[in-house]
Amino acid sequence: MIALLIQGVQVVAIAALALLLLPLYWIARLVWYRPPNVPHLTQVARYLKLAWTVQPIDPGLSVQARIWLTLSILRKLLLTPINGLAWLLDELLYGRELNRTKIVAPLFVISGGRSGSTQMTRYIEDDPTVTAPNLLQSMFPYLWLWRLAPHTLGRLITPDKVRQLATSMMPPECLERHEFDPFKADTFDGALFAGHLNTLSLYLGPDVAAQEFSFAAFARQDHGRVERDCMTFIDRIGRKQLLFIRHTPAETQRRFFIKGHFLCAAAALERQYPDATFLTVIRDPAKRLQSGINYMRVNPSDAAMGPPPWRWLSQWLLVTERDYCHIEQFWYSQKRGARRHVVRFSDFVSDLQGTMMSVYQNCLDQYRLPPHVPRTHPPRERTQYTVNYSLAELGIDIQAFRAQLADYVAWCQPQLPPRTSSRKIAEVPPSRQPNAKEARS
Repeated sequence: MIALLIQGVQVVAIAALALLLLPLYWIARLVWYRPPNVPHLTQVARYLKLAWTVQPIDPGLSVQARIWLTLSILRKLLLTPINGLAWLLDELLYGRELNRTKIVAPLFVISGGRSGSTQMTRYIEDDPTVTAPNLLQSMFPYLWLWRLAPHTLGRLITPDKVRQLATSMMPPECLERHEFDPFKADTFDGALFAGHLNTLSLYLGPDVAAQEFSFAAFARQDHGRVERDCMTFIDRIGRKQLLFIRHTPAETQRRFFIKGHFLCAAAALERQYPDATFLTVIRDPAKRLQSGINYMRVNPSDAAMGPPPWRWLSQWLLVTERDYCHIEQFWYSQKRGARRHVVRFSDFVSDLQGTMMSVYQNCLDQYRLPPHVPRTHPPRERTQYTVNYSLAELGIDIQAFRAQLADYVAWCQPQLPPRTSSRKIAEVPPSRQPNAKEARS
């Protein structure tokens, strides 16, 4: 109840500020365009209706949870003038420069969750021929802020302090599964969906989540609008990143590079950037599914709602991951259009040097492996996860799931000869039995 009162007071305070800024926001929209980092009114109306009408499976939604979700939705809506003006301030200050900045031959790493694509990104992002916004830049996509921060907050707090603060906000179980660094490139989807409401669908039950929050396809009701937002967001942040580094002394032209799971945007990206290269890492879908469910359970969650129930996460990802695999295989198997390259997780594990050589040749047009790319995977300290349920423990029929994706499973089979000298990435450890409290959730 206290949390509801605090949330209510915050919503009222934000509403007062929003009312003051709303006229300026609408004028800015008329001068430039609708910012891509704010929710659509149709989406807000739909989520408000769902918050009071949806009847998800056990454990269901309490009245208190529905009130909290309603306040969360209204909070997102009321932040529109603030977030929108923050975005459009870049157009006022740098609009002409951004329009003159061209994105040439970008690299998009679009891969399923828990596939090893983050590790792949870590090996690529230090290359001097590419540039990617780091996690902080992605979550705060404002060029004026990137340039202002080093001369203000940057004088008071060091990058190491920022890392410590950001890490302290992450659940320890999440850090076991994800190498987190706010100054490194990371999954871009968080930035794409931060201004919209899709992540709240995880608290409306697995059926709503499967329709509203899939990396394979945009929600049917919002497809056109959100696709346009997505393309505007990616294009503008790409130009901002290129313009930002261009002001660094001795900086040369680089290729824009981002990584995420946003397969829903791949076709539109290909249309907008026909010279782009697309890269994916494919992994056995059952192992990805197990890792994905456990990861989403320990991922940072709403402070009042807590993590979504295991059953909801399992049913949501069972549907969306199956769809993702089908669409990913179809899209990356096409022979026409933009350049595509597929890396198999098994090859990535057994032969890092050969895998990275193929990536550099096929994606970056380089025929020598740069010295910054390791030839073997560095040892990983973590050997066992605190939370790691098997698919059987989560009530998922592994054989049926793999049978539905038989073609994808075959597609994931190794293509490179194994190299015994390469160090393997740590395998997923055996799962433990859930305790009674966790099993009930």
